Amino acid sequence: MNTDTKPLSVLRIGLIYTGCLVGAGFASGREAWQFFGVFGKMGYAGAVVATLLYVGVGLMTVTIAHRKNTGDVSALINPTDNKPLNTFVGVMMCFFLLVAYVALTAAGGALLESKTGLSHAVGSLVICLLCIISALGGFASISSKAGKISPVLVGGTLVLAVYLIATNTEEVANLQPHQASRVAGHWLTAAVSYVGYNATAAVPVLGQCAMHSDSPKKSLRGAALGGVILGTCTLMLFLSTSTDPAMSGASSFPMMDLCARVFPVLGKVYAVLLLLAIFMTQTTVFYGFTTKLGDRKYSKAIAWAVGLAGYVCSLYGYYNFVANIVPIVGYISLIFFILEIINLIRVKKS
Repeated sequence: MNTDTKPLSVLRIGLIYTGCLVGAGFASGREAWQFFGVFGKMGYAGAVVATLLYVGVGLMTVTIAHRKNTGDVSALINPTDNKPLNTFVGVMMCFFLLVAYVALTAAGGALLESKTGLSHAVGSLVICLLCIISALGGFASISSKAGKISPVLVGGTLVLAVYLIATNTEEVANLQPHQASRVAGHWLTAAVSYVGYNATAAVPVLGQCAMHSDSPKKSLRGAALGGVILGTCTLMLFLSTSTDPAMSGASSFPMMDLCARVFPVLGKVYAVLLLLAIFMTQTTVFYGFTTKLGDRKYSKAIAWAVGLAGYVCSLYGYYNFVANIVPIVGYISLIFFILEIINLIRVKKS
């Protein structure tokens, strides 16, 4: 176990797992609508599947980390000692993490532009620089921020979601299907793609959580707790965005706009929570990328170069990323979760 931080508790692990995924697409409600809300009542089934998958990925990852005594993302996924495959897995995982980082950078710029008038390009650059500085601070910095920010994010999101649902009971009781994305057109494949994309970012962080825990049981319970929290948030956001299908379908940040419609100040409060969510998840996924750089001589310089290149890519726009890139990356990531399942079987047998 790494000793640069105190052993993580069950609650802390659960909150770190939650915090690294409650980002722009999640807390904004954009993904909740696209992957669940558009399917009407079948969104319930999708939310159940998503919860089970979140818990499963969490348990599987920390189990492998403890059995192999490593938090390295390639070792967590690759079931063999084949070096070329190990390299391929590492490269592809870095790619997935950087796609998420780019999308979140774009989301931060879009949010700042909508609430402050700051241009998207400038806003994305600001959040990009803060993210790189925080991620290079190491795991202790990330876990500390997650432990403080995650309860605020989860609590605030759930309170506002409950309010929206309670004040729009008729809409929630009469859920209707709507036009789904061409690349996520069925409730089951949408739910799987959704978890596949989001959970990819959690694998390296969960591996580090296992290494910073003094007990495999604590890691397992923390991972399960995080999965349940994520599933609960998914359900609440799905129902919240279903209270106004027209707004949810057109908005990049439907939860924020729904809150603002009810009470303008509430929209501002949610905007702050959302910005924190974006920053937390953006920092976590970029940290996951930096773990693959190791202690190379120019690792920090490489991190800065890649981070700034990601900023340039973020100018493609957040709405476009969620609509066109996220589902595809989610489907591709399933290959790696299949490898992780095989890895789990092998380490249990050995």
